[in-house]
Amino acid sequence: MAYDQASAYDTIELFGLTEKDADLPIPDDAVLKDAIIRETFEALLGQLHSTGLEIEIEPLAHGLATLLQRRKVALTKELDRTADKIGALAKCHDGSEIAETSLEEAQARFLHLREIVAAIEVMSDAAAECYEVETGHAFIPAAGSRASLRAQETGAVFEARQLLEQHDRETAARSKVEGLPLIVSGATDWTDIDLVFSSLDKVRERIRQSRNQEIFLCHKGGKHGAEMIAARWARARGVAQARFDPRWSAHGRAAPFKCNDEMLDDRFAAAGVVLFGGNGVALNLGQKAEAKGLTVMRVADPAKRSADK
Repeated sequence: MAYDQASAYDTIELFGLTEKDADLPIPDDAVLKDAIIRETFEALLGQLHSTGLEIEIEPLAHGLATLLQRRKVALTKELDRTADKIGALAKCHDGSEIAETSLEEAQARFLHLREIVAAIEVMSDAAAECYEVETGHAFIPAAGSRASLRAQETGAVFEARQLLEQHDRETAARSKVEGLPLIVSGATDWTDIDLVFSSLDKVRERIRQSRNQEIFLCHKGGKHGAEMIAARWARARGVAQARFDPRWSAHGRAAPFKCNDEMLDDRFAAAGVVLFGGNGVALNLGQKAEAKGLTVMRVADPAKRSADK
């Protein structure tokens, strides 16, 4: 809607000068992804290609994606605080009209916030995908007795308790990672995207057929090479990821090897290891995995095979 065609009321509502924001509809996922995020990335970055500012595309794209990620985290914390408030209001509810109104308002705020968090999450995921398209890198971007309480429980209190229980279940479901861990590592100079995608597709399908389970990817969060491409594969296929970041300040040069030990810990019961080319760290991972009886799949870099001929 063009500004000069907007009514005064629409303009006031557009800029948030009314208290009707909770009643306004939230755009659907297609609008959030395409009309908002992708067009924003295109408008900001599209004209920078083949110019002296092309070098700024990566930091600008990362900044946009990070902004949405941080907003999602902030809103999630506010959602949790609102849930705590509902719990507190439900606990101290005395049956009065004031307590009833406060509880209903807190529930309405919670439901509205939950919709906003879901929308920002869609935008954040879309921004991460746009970053990957623009740069070719994975986005690596958190009183009284029970009897007396029950005696005072009104319909609003009952609904509040159910709302909190549903929120707890949904939070637990989002945090839970199911499936078999598959460890991936490899060379930082690996460039063959298709080979990583096809190899991981085959391993995933083989595990599905033999064990009837989904996998989740374990890697050290490398920003270049095989691990970065594997992270892109996981995002594209909807496969969960567990990142084991090397703790350089604590372990120094041994940090990547410590990560190998953490990923191979018996508690995770890894399904196997896939190595794309590799260096000393990847070699160490393969040797330790085989010593534990795990299957290790080694994929040679075709670029290096050609160079050796």
